[in-house]
Amino acid sequence: MVQAPYQDFEKERGMEIMKKRTGILGVLIAILVLGIGYAAVSAIPLTISGTGTVESNPEAFKVQFMEVASMEGDGTKQATIDSSDPTKASISVTGLNQSGAMASFTYTVQNISDENINAELQTPTVTNSNPDYFVVDAVVNNPTTLAVNDQTSITVNVLAIKTPIGDDETTNIEVTVNANPVEP
Repeated sequence: MVQAPYQDFEKERGMEIMKKRTGILGVLIAILVLGIGYAAVSAIPLTISGTGTVESNPEAFKVQFMEVASMEGDGTKQATIDSSDPTKASISVTGLNQSGAMASFTYTVQNISDENINAELQTPTVTNSNPDYFVVDAVVNNPTTLAVNDQTSITVNVLAIKTPIGDDETTNIEVTVNANPVEP
C-alpha cells in the first residue's frame, strides 16, 4: 500500500516531538537525580559541645556589723561585735527588775561586697529561752536591700514582762538575720 507523503511527514514530526519530550524529560530526571544526590552528599552536620563552670567565690559577697549604733533603755547594757568575725555580735542586759523594763540595742550593718552584688536582709528570727519573763523582738530597719557600701540598722529589743520574785531570771537570746545576695 502506498502511503501518502503527509503521513510520513506526520510520523516524522511525531517522532521529533517524542524525541524532544524524551530529551527534556531525561534532562529533568538528570537534574533531579543530581540535585538529590548533591543534597545527600552535601548535608554535613557541624556540632559543637562542651561545658562551662562558674566557680563559687564566697569572698565576693560580704555583709557585716560595722558598729553598735546605740544602746537605750533600762538596766546595764553591753553590746559588742566579734572582732574576728564581724558577722557575729552579742548583747547583754542586767538590772531589768520590773515588768515593763526594756533595753534596746541597734547595730549598723553594711554591704561591703567586692563586686556589684546587692544584699537583701530577711526578717530576723529570734530565739528567747525564757518567754515567761522576757519578750525579745528584732527588726531590720529600712532599707532592707543594700547596694554595695550601703548601710542599714538592726534593732533588738529586750522587754521584761514579769517582775521576778525570789531568784533572778535570765534568758539566752539569739537573733539571726539572713543576708541573701541579689544580682542588680
